[in-house]
Amino acid sequence: MKTNRKYFILTIMALSVFAACKKDDSSTPNYNADKAELNKLIDSATNVYNSAVEGKQAGQYAVGSKADLNETIDLAKQVSTGTTYTQQQVDNSVANFERSLTAFYSRQIQDVSVENLMAYWKFSGNAGDSSGNGNDGMLKSGIIGATPVDGGVLPQLTSDRYGNANMAYKFDNGAYIEIPYKASLNPKSFTISLWVKRGETFSDNYMVSLDRWNGFKFQLQSNNFLFLTLSKDNGINDVDSNPASVPQDDWTQAAVSYTNGSMKFYVNGDLKRTVAITGTPITLPTPINLCIGQQLPKDKFSFTDTSDPNYYWGPSYFKGSLDDIRFYNKALSDAEVLSIYTMESYK
Repeated sequence: MKTNRKYFILTIMALSVFAACKKDDSSTPNYNADKAELNKLIDSATNVYNSAVEGKQAGQYAVGSKADLNETIDLAKQVSTGTTYTQQQVDNSVANFERSLTAFYSRQIQDVSVENLMAYWKFSGNAGDSSGNGNDGMLKSGIIGATPVDGGVLPQLTSDRYGNANMAYKFDNGAYIEIPYKASLNPKSFTISLWVKRGETFSDNYMVSLDRWNGFKFQLQSNNFLFLTLSKDNGINDVDSNPASVPQDDWTQAAVSYTNGSMKFYVNGDLKRTVAITGTPITLPTPINLCIGQQLPKDKFSFTDTSDPNYYWGPSYFKGSLDDIRFYNKALSDAEVLSIYTMESYK
């Protein structure tokens, strides 16, 4: 952004020079310049200016961008309405104006690693996937209790962190969202970013799970630390975000990433813990659907055979609200995680 800002300033300076300069007295200048292209560019840029919105969300422009563009437009108008500009000066003004517009467009905030975004559950009234990859969720009632029973309720739409009704999901009594298994949701590197508003403290507050410790699970533990369990070709790792925790009844952005050599935890865009871990996440030998808010799909539990990898050892489900869950097939950089927080924390 600093480079683009600098270029804006240089462009404005160049336009100012063209607005002020005249040919020397040794020749008679021709001021019958064709300004049609310049005027067309002014009209186009004015429309862009009027429709552009500054802010922190994807599609918006960095704060200050419009003021720079407006100054460029004003200088171009001076050339357009002036009567002492040669064709060369007008052409130079057009060239600089086009470069200035290019710099302005480059200041539009882009979503993070769109090509690596495998799923994006915005929960804007439903559990559909906004990434375009078709990983739509299904609302389910789940298993609860030391003696297993169906909780009998579905996730309920609730208000998001801005107070907008029906724009997040509340989970309790084992309710969960189930997403059909795809290999793209079982990658070798990944990042999960979400917004969480936890209810009570619960030692097995599962947020996102792909076959529990047989694949991976992202949850809150008894101290409300973020907690990732990951099964790899060289063993299983359980790692938490200690000392960073998630407060009760307060919307918080939480993220975790893994790539061979590094696991990272983030809270509200800030890197809180990095752990050196090696190994390649396994590909599930038997596909199991991804769960949001539960440990396993309820039809996959074994209730009798303790040697079964899907044996029901007790209740593990989320209590609270979740929103804006992103799943990437790469470990995002610290800057990218911060960009997500910046975009999503701004209404």
